[in-house]
Formats: sequence, C-alpha cells, structure tokens
Amino acid sequence: MKIIFKTQQLIEKIKNLAPTAEAKQTLIILGNLKFSINEGVATITASDLEIEVTSTVPCEFDEGGTFTLPGKKFLEICNALSSHDQITVTIRADKADITAGKSKVSLPTLNAEDFPLMTYESKEEKTKISASELGNIISKTSFAMAYQDARHFLNGLHICNDNGKLTSVCTDGHRLAKYTSNINISEDLSIIVPRKAIMEINRILASFNDSKELLIEFNTTKNNFIIQIADYLLVSKLIEGNYPNFNKVIPESTKSKITINKLTLKNSLNIISKVVNQQYKGVKLTPSNSSLHLISSNTESEVGEDQIDAKYDGEELSIGFNISYIQDVIDVLESETLSICLNDQNSGCILMGDNDGSSVFVIMPMRV
Repeated sequence: MKIIFKTQQLIEKIKNLAPTAEAKQTLIILGNLKFSINEGVATITASDLEIEVTSTVPCEFDEGGTFTLPGKKFLEICNALSSHDQITVTIRADKADITAGKSKVSLPTLNAEDFPLMTYESKEEKTKISASELGNIISKTSFAMAYQDARHFLNGLHICNDNGKLTSVCTDGHRLAKYTSNINISEDLSIIVPRKAIMEINRILASFNDSKELLIEFNTTKNNFIIQIADYLLVSKLIEGNYPNFNKVIPESTKSKITINKLTLKNSLNIISKVVNQQYKGVKLTPSNSSLHLISSNTESEVGEDQIDAKYDGEELSIGFNISYIQDVIDVLESETLSICLNDQNSGCILMGDNDGSSVFVIMPMRV
C-alpha cells in the first residue's frame, strides 16, 4: 500500500492528533495513530481510552486499507521532512517506509485491528456555538481549574445551564472563574469535561485562528462529551460527580472596592514577582483613597514593593493574595480597569472588569 500526502496538510493534522496518543504499558498501540485509507482521504484517529480525536487529510493511494504508526515519532519525522512538498508512506508487512525526496525513514507498524475505539451514541440534537465563543468559555475559566486534586470533580471544566445561559466554571478551592456565554440553552445541562480534553480542544481551536466565526457543534450523553470542530471530531469521557454550588462561593455583596488600571497593576506585579516567595507567592495590598501599596518578600531577605495610582472607598486594611491568581485574571480581562471588591481580610474577593459583565472571578485571600 502506497499513500502520498501533501506535507504541510499532513503536518497540520498530525500536530493536533499526536499529543492525544499516549502509550500505556498495558496498551502500547495507544502511542500509535490509526490510519484508514478510503475514497481519497486518510481518516486518522488518536486515543488514550479517555479521549478520542479523529480527522481527515486528502491523499493519493494505490489501494485502501488500515495501519498504525507511532504518533510522536511520525510527527517528528514529518517535521524533519517539511522542506519537501510531498511525503510518501509505503506499508509492507509490519513496516512503514516514510520517504520524501531521497530521504527514507522506516518505522514499525502495529495491527490496526488491535486499536481500541471508543463506543458512544451521539444525540441528534446539538448545541451550536462559534469558535470565538467556545474560546471564551475555555480561556476565561480554565486557568482556575484544579490540577491532580483528590477531589476529582475539580480537575475539569464545568459546563452547565445557569439561568438559561451556557455557563463555564472552574475552581481549585482557592479561586473561582465563571463565564456566562451569550448562548441560550433550555436543556438541563451539567457536565465536567476533563483537563486533557480541554487542552486538546484548545489546540485544535488555535489552528483555526482566522476563523473565529467557525460554527462548532457539541452534544453530551450520560458519559461522554462529543464536539465537532470543522473536520475534527473529539469524544471525551466525562468526569463523574457533582460540581459544587459555585454561586454560593460568589459573595452576594461587598463593602468596598479598589479600582486600578489593569496594565499599571500588571507591570507592578511583574516587578514584584521577581522576589516573591516561590512556595507561597504572596503579595500584600494596602489601599488608600488614591493609591495602592504592594509589597512582597522571600526567605532570602529580598523585598519588592511599589506604589501605584488607585481608587479605594473602604476602611483601612491590608490584604494578601497569591500573586499568580491576580496575574491570571489580568491576562483574560478585556477591560482597561480592574475592580477588586472585598469585605475584609478573611473573605473571598470578587475581581471583575468594568466592561466584562459576563465574567466573574473570586480569589480567597492569604496571610502574607
């Protein structure tokens, strides 16, 4: 079997699929990509048993069939051959010859019949969303997702129906990010999509950066999240469990507010971060009527402090935060001004932008 690919078309696909392939000791074949050659296209599938991603790439071939190739190694070889217009893959017995120009690399193949495919039932009713709005749903919340937390339901992105709007929420127990999209939804939706699936979706979205209005469809079953992005189909198992009542974490009211220029604060935090304690990453904020004092130090007696313009309408106090948590919020805010709404040194604070009514961020204070 001989298959000829356009080099750049093949690389664009493989770079989005190969990261999903993950060789496990019990199933070496999961480190491979499955190729199905038929009707002028190669259908390529990657899986780790939790997530399965499939896409197609045009090709020329002398006969149809199926085979597998090591995903990561095949991508490395394709990148090394990227100066050539075409890449030819010739399958013979349990070997694959990858050639371009006068260069040839041979890789072992594994039986495609042993490649495990996920089984699922896709509902006819699908939710449609633009690529830009899906990007918002992910980018404005996923940074607050827990990582390898014992509370497994926090290690993913929560998508739900919140008052008739498609809403995403992430929390790691120390901070929370909530984004309310412009998508109306009537079904009783409440799912938790795993971190790796979110990373894969982000990678695929990034390859369509010139198509923000690209229409995407998704639906859910009891156990799976199924999303179609152009010619990519991603199926992910859902995280089991009930997500915490996130609206209870968001303070209903606050007593005072610090108002700061976002870029000014970003620059100040960047300076102070050079000497922040790398274990606790604490920065102390002390606001006054017209300014904000910031200070941080580490165990090596290094101290960083700054004084920036700000407005404050509350009583005298000092409050500590994880500096990274504030920086993460700044990175996703679109407005020029950041407001920190608070009650006291021990209660959760709301961070929000003047023109970002769809986003709410909550950060718990810390002792500094």
